[in-house]
Parts: sequence; C-alpha cells; structure tokens
Amino acid sequence: MFDAVVLAGGGKREPLTEQEGVNNKAFIKIYGREILAYILESLEKAPSINRIVVVGPEDDLRQLQKDGYRFDLALEQGSMLNNIAAGLEKTEQGKLSLIVTGDIPLLTDAVVERFIKSCSPHQCDLYYPVIRKSSFEKGLPGSVRTYVRLLEGQVTGGNIGLVSPAWFFANRNRLEMFIAYRKKPVKLARILSPVLVLKFLFKRLSISDLESFLSRLLNLKACAVISEDIEIGVDVDKVSDLSLIKEALKPD
Repeated sequence: MFDAVVLAGGGKREPLTEQEGVNNKAFIKIYGREILAYILESLEKAPSINRIVVVGPEDDLRQLQKDGYRFDLALEQGSMLNNIAAGLEKTEQGKLSLIVTGDIPLLTDAVVERFIKSCSPHQCDLYYPVIRKSSFEKGLPGSVRTYVRLLEGQVTGGNIGLVSPAWFFANRNRLEMFIAYRKKPVKLARILSPVLVLKFLFKRLSISDLESFLSRLLNLKACAVISEDIEIGVDVDKVSDLSLIKEALKPD
C-alpha cells in the first residue's frame, strides 16, 4: 500500500475563486461538496492507498475532518516544493508516495488503482502520467489543454505521480533549480542537451528521451506512464474548466 499526499495549499485571488467566493480553488463546491472532498473520497476507496496527508489551510482542513473525512493534516508552507516537503515528511520514507493536486475532482478510486498498477514493479524514483490529446478529445470534448508534440503524438501531463520521499529530500536543490529555470529560456537552454533540442525541433523527441534527460538532471530514475484516464489531467484552473467539470459530475 502507498501513502498519498494531496496538495491543497497556495490559495490565491483569481477570476475563478472570486466567482465562487473562496480563497482556494480546492474548496470550491460542486453539487454541495468541495473539490477536495471528491478527491478524498476517491483516495479513501482506493485499496492501494494507506495514509492520506493533505497539505493546505488549517481552518478549512479542520472543517473537512469534522465533516468525517479521514486524513492527516500538514499546514501549507508557501511554495509548491515546500508543500510537497510538508506532506512527504508525514509519509513512509522507504516507499513511494502518491502525490495528487487538490484540483482534480474527476479522480476516482478506479483511476488511482490503474495508475498505481501501471507503475509496477515500482522500481523508479518518479512515475509521471502522460496522456494523449486523442484521449481528451474523445473523453471530454471542449477541454482546452496545453500539449507537447512528441514522437508518440501530442501529449499532456497528469496531476498525480508516484515519488520517492528519500529521493525528494536528497535532491531538493536540483528540483528548485529546475523549477526556477522553467520561465527563464536562456538559463533553461544551458541545461538542455543540444541533441534534445534538435530532436524537439524536428519532431523526433520521444518519451524515452525525456525520461533519460530528467533522470540525468534530477539524479533519479524517471519513468513516464502512458495513461488513457483523462480524469488525472482535468484540473480546475479556469471558469471554463469548472463548467465542463460540473457537466461531467452532474447527478443522474
């Protein structure tokens, strides 16, 4: 069994939260239940999940506990990496932990189980889902996502992953560098292999190439998992996202 960390911190003012009258999108209510509540229910039902840790604002999380949801609370710490660290500190260090963002209410226990099973035999330090554009077009028409063209086709990432806590704490500085460079093209280019850039430009870049690059850069064994489950890629970032998800979750 695996511990799960749900990242529900970092609330901010944006059109979506202002429209819904909340400070944090994880606590937007859809048909009477918080987005976070949908996620917790799915994790509680998943046979492969042991302890659940939620990182977020104390008052809101305490209220969910009073409402009957079972999880360990970790107070939000500001940045994404700090929040991940706060959650992973409460997990079993010798095993992989499932990381889940707090804005994917379409997640189900079956989807969680399929992802964990697809990562077997669980020997990598990081497992990350990759979803094809065709899966979104079939499963949720009208959904707007950001895609990257790889040799395998146009793909996007998911909002869950299996991570080794031991690797995370030993290599956090590498992650901080990588995240800091994301929006600085010149610095990012310095750490990218010229071969990687050329393959991308000529549409020959593969998932295997990205696995190898991340493994070298972050001192880990990274494994991508192709998934057909769009539920792990449908996050609530915009007002339009919320409309699509309300339609998908509409009671019969």
